[in-house]
Amino acid sequence: MTKVVLVISKMDIGGAEKVFYDLAERLSLDTGYRVTVVCLYAQGRLGDSLAAKGVEIHENILKDKFDAAGIFRLADMLRDKAPDILYIAGQAVTQAVCLIAGIFVKIPLKVIGFHSHNLVRRSWIKSLTDKLSISSAGYITCVSESQKKHLVSDKRAQSEKIKVIYNGVDTKIFKPCAKKADNSIVIGAVGSMRMEKGFDILIKAIPWVLNKCPNAFFMMIGEGKEKNNLEKLASNLKVDSSVRFLGQREDISEIIPAFDIACSSSRIENFPLSILEYMACAKPVVATKIGGVPEMVKDGFNGVAVDAESPEALAKAIVCLINDKELRKTMGINARKTVEENFTVEKMVQNYKDFFRDIQK
Repeated sequence: MTKVVLVISKMDIGGAEKVFYDLAERLSLDTGYRVTVVCLYAQGRLGDSLAAKGVEIHENILKDKFDAAGIFRLADMLRDKAPDILYIAGQAVTQAVCLIAGIFVKIPLKVIGFHSHNLVRRSWIKSLTDKLSISSAGYITCVSESQKKHLVSDKRAQSEKIKVIYNGVDTKIFKPCAKKADNSIVIGAVGSMRMEKGFDILIKAIPWVLNKCPNAFFMMIGEGKEKNNLEKLASNLKVDSSVRFLGQREDISEIIPAFDIACSSSRIENFPLSILEYMACAKPVVATKIGGVPEMVKDGFNGVAVDAESPEALAKAIVCLINDKELRKTMGINARKTVEENFTVEKMVQNYKDFFRDIQK
């Protein structure tokens, strides 16, 4: 039996957190693994769900990021669990705490899993943490070839230590459903409302879209510190009557089927689950060609790739799809097929299992 300890800061809603959730849940169902999840802070909603499903999870190892005693609490826990593999989320505090705790406990294999979309833009202290933890780790996983290139070129990680494991989604939950018949065209976007997610770019594209297609309607799902500013922007541009902000939702898999077109206007991105969720629901995607996005969205096949920071390019792509129903349908079918062949949660978890097996040889 392989004992795996997964360490992450907390498990609220987010892409990296959802990957940890799926990995922990599905590994725990395999009799070949004993899984323990450690959250440095409060475990969050996804952590609560894991606990309810019987996965062993520990929380509040740290009182705050300056809690030095928490390092020894983690070391004691690792000593007690004696993992064969310590899988560490690529988060500065998590990396630092595990790096220091590892001095006091012998762990056969340490793996850092990078999911972040802004590795290149980290502060100097976070960059130093990356450098030290990367050098001490036996292996590294990341979620796109684009990110691997950054790790090698900017973080000086050894290419042979890095394994790319793409994210995956549950195609039984995210699946095509018939859209209610009406005359509106719904363009939807899901994500955390932070500046790097570029919701403002999408809102700035709306006047141009409405000028060409007055029946277009926009749905934006998510919360974040930019939400109020985004609502004000929509009002200032006089498009607020054509936009609905739905906030944080637990029923995303039921909302996406209402979209005709899905949109990702991010400034910075890695390999977002939201795009895979759109594609699994057979939605054509208009997405900025940044990070690992081109590894899933193939321009002209299952979506349209546009330049970042360009409301006009975004608007033109959206209007093109609005005006071509058959193209939307074909791209949606191709999107679903792309996910089924490459990006299912089952394939993702199997790739982690294969990786864990190979590094123990």
